[in-house]
Amino acid sequence: MPRAKKTKSGKYRVTIYDYKDSTGKIHQKTFTAETKSEAERMANEYKDGPKISDLTVGEAILKYIESKEAVLSPSTHRSYMSIYRTHFQSSMFGALKLVSLDNIAVQRFVSDLDVNPKTVRNISGLLNAAIQMYRPNARFAITLPARKRPELYTPTTAEVEQLIKAIKDDRELYICVLLCAFVPMRRSEACAIRYDDIDRNANTITIRRARVRNDNKEWVYKDTPKTDSSYRTVICPSEVIETIGLGFGYVINKNTPVALSDRLTRKLKSEGLPHFRMHDLRHYSASILHAIGVPDQYIMARGGWKTDNVMKRVYRDTLTDIDKEMNQKAVEYFSKII
Repeated sequence: MPRAKKTKSGKYRVTIYDYKDSTGKIHQKTFTAETKSEAERMANEYKDGPKISDLTVGEAILKYIESKEAVLSPSTHRSYMSIYRTHFQSSMFGALKLVSLDNIAVQRFVSDLDVNPKTVRNISGLLNAAIQMYRPNARFAITLPARKRPELYTPTTAEVEQLIKAIKDDRELYICVLLCAFVPMRRSEACAIRYDDIDRNANTITIRRARVRNDNKEWVYKDTPKTDSSYRTVICPSEVIETIGLGFGYVINKNTPVALSDRLTRKLKSEGLPHFRMHDLRHYSASILHAIGVPDQYIMARGGWKTDNVMKRVYRDTLTDIDKEMNQKAVEYFSKII
């Protein structure tokens, strides 16, 4: 039980442990009152937390996020807080008592969301996680909008070659494109590679971290990549290792991931190439590996995918030039039969 201490002003103060953040820093909460008993009562109420019957949906969402802060990645925590502020903090639904939620209320909230299906699923997932924490026996049968297949463009080999030739003088953009297209890395991973992650004798790079934004929109280095399988050592073309060269610290240190993507967009436009994202170079790499017959488990290991669900849904998009070649072979074969 927390004990209050008298301050120089004559009031009473109680300081209790609150939480530990993702950097290991301990945060404390202080309560000050005119009397010792009042300060201790305030501290005990905070420590015990509000009764479930008093929690609003918005409060439950926020408390859930706070309870998970130490284990969430900076980007996930930032995403959760954005969802909370936009859809729960000041909304009518966020003001509802958590105990009053029923299937109809939740379905109406989900159905009225004016965002894309993927965002609806993210919002619904956060809401459901908070409900399960504070009302573990509650079960709601919610219908979510159908998934929309993303309209992504996978560049051809000829387009990748043209891009590489056009950016050779832009060192950090050049290196990022090589790492994304031929390793393949995520943009956040490529921007977090250090020179000591590279083994030049074995031509390998070990992906250990990612560069992401935190809640304050500051770029930080996260020690673990996106998933457990993202931590990996990949054999690279020797040309990539030679291009990176020797040095100390981070290989890409002058540009943020967003800055590199912006420069990629400008270069594609000036070269008359179709628009695609840095991440689409991973699509290109996985599609090439699939087209040349590399088994899925090796593609997954190389790209750091935890399951093949994403690969089957997105990364097996056939390349335009390979697609034409395969179709031509089919036409020639059937022509011979005819």
